Amino acid sequence: MLDLLFSITEWLRTTVLLDFSFWLGDTSLSLFMVENFWNVPIAQVIHIAAIGIGFASLLMMTLRVYEKAGMTQPVSANAARYLPWMWWSLLVILLSGLLMITAEPIRNMVNAVFWIKMIALVGTILVTLRFQTSVKAKALAGGAGYVASSGTRTTGLALVILWCFIMFCGRWIAYVPV
Repeated sequence: MLDLLFSITEWLRTTVLLDFSFWLGDTSLSLFMVENFWNVPIAQVIHIAAIGIGFASLLMMTLRVYEKAGMTQPVSANAARYLPWMWWSLLVILLSGLLMITAEPIRNMVNAVFWIKMIALVGTILVTLRFQTSVKAKALAGGAGYVASSGTRTTGLALVILWCFIMFCGRWIAYVPV
């Protein structure tokens, strides 16, 4: 597995990403992020807090779909409560992630684990959109007596696993040699 990741990283070094990384490292935003010692740790704290908020919101939605939490309110109310938190936290995750990329562009842009994480993130966003649409539509149609289908439950569980994988990859980025 490590040989494969190393091969991907070596290939990434031959693409335009390496030149883009050097260019990005010379921008004023990158220099601002690096010159002040606290900028990167602050971006990381915001990033991790947003991940926690988004993951907790997803977990609450999934637990409600599995009828393990939030049973005092209908699924539609649960979705109205947690979905905005999920999407706003995703926006904060993306913005803080961009700041961290500009702070260390070479470490990220030619890192195989970073790109695995980005592909998983795009896939997770697409699956989340489907999950959200399914839960909202069926919850409104079913009212208070809504019981999630096995497909919706499986999708919720898959999203929890995907987010755990994304968090693992995010942590792993720091340990992959570039």
